[in-house]
Amino acid sequence: MSNLTRKKFLNLSLAALAGLALAGLTACFNRINPINIINTAAAASSTTSSKTTDGSNSEEKPLDESTSTSTKRKEETAKKAIIGIAGGESSVSVLVAKAIELAGGLGFIKKGSTVLIKPNLNTGDPHPASTNPEVVYEVINLVKKQNPYRILVGDRSGFWLNTIDCMKKSKIYEAAESAGAEVFPFDDEEWVQVKPKEAKNWPGGYSVPQILIDADYVISVPVLKTHSIANFSIAIKNWVGILYSKDRIAGLHPFGRDKEVFGSKLAELHLSRLPSFIVTDCTRVFTEGGPTNGKAVDVNMVYATSDIIANDVLGLAILKTLGTIDTIQDNSPWTHPQIKRAVELGLGISDYTKMEINPYNVSNMDLILSGIR
Repeated sequence: MSNLTRKKFLNLSLAALAGLALAGLTACFNRINPINIINTAAAASSTTSSKTTDGSNSEEKPLDESTSTSTKRKEETAKKAIIGIAGGESSVSVLVAKAIELAGGLGFIKKGSTVLIKPNLNTGDPHPASTNPEVVYEVINLVKKQNPYRILVGDRSGFWLNTIDCMKKSKIYEAAESAGAEVFPFDDEEWVQVKPKEAKNWPGGYSVPQILIDADYVISVPVLKTHSIANFSIAIKNWVGILYSKDRIAGLHPFGRDKEVFGSKLAELHLSRLPSFIVTDCTRVFTEGGPTNGKAVDVNMVYATSDIIANDVLGLAILKTLGTIDTIQDNSPWTHPQIKRAVELGLGISDYTKMEINPYNVSNMDLILSGIR
């Protein structure tokens, strides 16, 4: 200690205090960083994003830094997926409320937050081509009970269509407004390019609406149906509506005949952000055909979960009980490219033993359970 001058001692003390302050700020940031937002900065192959709106030039702007969620996804994979499923009721409000309650509820939504609700609205055709507007209405009402600051109902319909027109035609526009939510089509909103490292089937990345990243919570409200290109459309496929039109045209649809690549591309869209919660409309479903028309069957069921893999596995099991296309009927849900790739990415559970299903008034639950393996 005799060689330590007063000046050196002060310098060392100041350096130590600075280090402690930096560590404290880092810990604070990690606590407030929303865990349901997939890291578009740390998971990107570059630290910039290209922002644009339809018909405008893109602008380079750095993304905010945040902690990696790869470890978080792997930790979540080890947990059980809780699913609430309700059936047998004539009231859609009961079906939605019971399914959400049995899945754990919406208590995770904090007062004063912004909630984005994303239905399936590829076209304006009535459900099951689009999500049942009654289901959307009931989800909004239940979200409102959590006292958020804003509730947005948003999507981007097919690139050849106007989303507002589709919303009005499907009556989702009326449902959103009457329930007190804001209609928020993505058509002319700001888009940001993301390049997740794990999105190997999107080497150049893809663009998503800025609101997808900015919203505190995103609730996906897909409809259960078969699909002529993807084989089925549930929660994983519902994320096509967050994809920029040019990326749909050039980056997704040209691969429609290669089911492995197409399904993998769909799963990798969730690297931009996972939904905070999912409510799946099974009030009326397509068991053949789709996405806009097909063999429609009244099922009168709704289920909910926070796990996209468990969500789609259960949906496929339900389709099997109804009699559906051979690709679904004759194969395990876990063999489909959408689900296989989602499992590889750690976007949810990895096998059916991690599904905890809580039913309400579902008469054929045993038959449904036999189809999740």
